[in-house]
Amino acid sequence: MSEEQPGLRMRMRSEAQRIAAQHARLDSFYGRVCSAIRGGVSEVASDAFANYRDALESHFAVEERVFFPALRGLRPELDTELADLVQEHSRFRRSLRDLERALASKQPDAGLERLEALAAALAAHELREEKILATVNGR
Repeated sequence: MSEEQPGLRMRMRSEAQRIAAQHARLDSFYGRVCSAIRGGVSEVASDAFANYRDALESHFAVEERVFFPALRGLRPELDTELADLVQEHSRFRRSLRDLERALASKQPDAGLERLEALAAALAAHELREEKILATVNGR
């Protein structure tokens, strides 16, 4: 990381902590959606899913508009990896739309299977991000 930009490096450390905290909150939202789907009340499941979807979209937006561009400026060698992460965000958005349709069609089992598949893919994605965050924090 460039030593010529100490202010940006400090900001990136703060953003890295924020991103890591968001990952933890997203896990909590995921748990609520699973519980709601298993509970069988479609309105509760739809509301929990909407909260999860909105939290994910906000998280993706922070990464795409703030964190990744700043990181590209500091670490241009990460450009390809960051572009891959943004592409994964697009795939996750499509998965969320598919999941929303499954929930709306009152198919809780299919919805739960899709949600679990999405959560597994997100966990792998977050692990990749966490490794990048570790480089920002000098670990």
